[in-house]
Formats: sequence, C-alpha cells, structure tokens
Amino acid sequence: MSKNKKALTDKQLKADIKKESGKVAHESAAIAKLNKGLAKDKKAYEKASGTTKANLKKRIDKANKSVKAHTNAKSKANKRLKTYKSTLAKRNTAAKVTANKSKIAQKIATNRSKFNVGHAMLYRTDRHSSAVVFMSSVPESEDNTIQVTPNALPKGEPTATHSQQTEKDISITARIMGTDSQQRTAYNQLLKWKAEGCEMTYKGRIYYKHCLFTALHREYNKQETALTITFSLQFIDWSELKTSGTNASSGTKNKTKNKKVNKKYVTTKQGTTYASLATDYNTSIAKLVSMNQYKSAVNVLPYGVKIRVA
Repeated sequence: MSKNKKALTDKQLKADIKKESGKVAHESAAIAKLNKGLAKDKKAYEKASGTTKANLKKRIDKANKSVKAHTNAKSKANKRLKTYKSTLAKRNTAAKVTANKSKIAQKIATNRSKFNVGHAMLYRTDRHSSAVVFMSSVPESEDNTIQVTPNALPKGEPTATHSQQTEKDISITARIMGTDSQQRTAYNQLLKWKAEGCEMTYKGRIYYKHCLFTALHREYNKQETALTITFSLQFIDWSELKTSGTNASSGTKNKTKNKKVNKKYVTTKQGTTYASLATDYNTSIAKLVSMNQYKSAVNVLPYGVKIRVA
C-alpha cells in the first residue's frame, strides 16, 4: 500500500528517506556481487564442455534473473526516495517562503516609522530571501511601448493589422542611506539579484511585482552622505495559460527569428541629456542608459561624444 505523502510528518519523511537510501545501497551491493560472479562464470563457460558447461549455463541464467530482480527493486526504491526527498524539499521551501514573507512585512513596518532612510524598496517577488533594500527615490519614470505591424493590404483595408504591448521600462534614480558599510551591503545585494536574474518587486510611487533588472549603476559624491544609484527594471507579464479539456495549449513557446538591428548614433551638444534624446528619438531613458557607457540618467552628458539612440 502506497503512503499518503501529505499525511506524513517531516520526521516520518526523513525516516523513510533513510530507509529507502539503505535499500538502494543494499540492492547496489547485491547487483555488484552478482555481476562479479557472472563475469567469472561466463569466462569459465567459454572454456567448459559437457555437463559442466550445461550447469554453468543454468547458473548464469539464474544469476541474470537475480540481477534483473535486484535492478527492479533498486529502481523502485530510487523512485520512492526521489518522491520523499521532493516532498520534503517542497515543504521546506514553502516554510521558508512563509517565514520570509513575515520577515519582509516586519522590516517594512519597522522602516515606515523611521526618518530620513527612504521608503521605496526592492525585494524578491518569490520571497526566497528576506532581504529588503530601502532607498529614497528621486525621479521614477515609466515608459510603455506599443509595437504596430503594418502590412501591404488591398485598397480600403486597414494599414495596421496588429498592435502589441511590447515592454514596460521603469527607470529610477535613488539614494541609499546609512553608513558606508550599510550602503555597500545594500548595493552588493542589488548586484547579486541582478546577476542571478531574480524576479523583483519594486514599491515606491510606482509599484510592480514582476520585474527584472536591465541596468544598475552607482555614483560616488564626496559631498553626499548617501550612495546614489540608477537602475532600470523591465516589467515581465507572466501570462498563465488556461487549460480546458484535451485540446488545451501545451504552453510551448513559438520560436522567432532574430531581427537585424540597425544601430543609430548621434553626437551630443551642449546641455544634451538622456531625457532630451528620449523625446527627440521616441525612445526611453532606460534604453538609452542600457545602450551607452554613461550610466547616469539625471546628469548632462559630456559634450561632443557619440550616444547610441537606436
């Protein structure tokens, strides 16, 4: 009779894991011993004749059946072991997420009453970490892009047959307060999230739960006690497929061919900023920051340098 895994306690699951691990080890040892004897008998069988050869044949056949039986037993034990480990891991992850959710809520509540620390924040959406980076945001900007596909159609037909929301870019310049050590710790946490491609939640005047880093930059200013950072996030719309019946979508993503990108550059003039370029070339500040080496989204750009705008 199979066990109801959900009804088992963590202690029982750990005991079953130990038990099945022992079975796997036992069956592995039995298989190794049988194979060793089989190799010896097969070698003798090649040289034997008459009654001796017939007896060796029977022994080899019997050993092969035993190997097969032990292999099946090992496979079943391995399957049970994998199931028990998976169930326990899921429970541990769920418990960790629940605990982290509570810790994050407590940190936010504690920070709310503090003065001059910043109340905008970033943390992992999946709650696999309880870390929260608080900051004081200066500007927050959001850019939305619509892609329209025009096609050659008969006269009188619409000139555009399809429009799609392609991206939502969020650009933020903020200050991280605290001691130098606290600032470095917070920034290193942001770097870690960015490198790992973590799905982030940003709460400020703009609030989005499903974002990924596209850019991250910091500035040092001796006259300021806070660390100034500029970062860009892109909102990801994780669409869930609804399944109904046997004809439901399998969720397989369509493969698309890479399109050739034509790069375009302009030379900056006196007073040129990313904001002015974004307006002139119908793009976003976040895109401009990510495409160029000058990572500050608020300062005036150097005079006479080439900036990519497309």
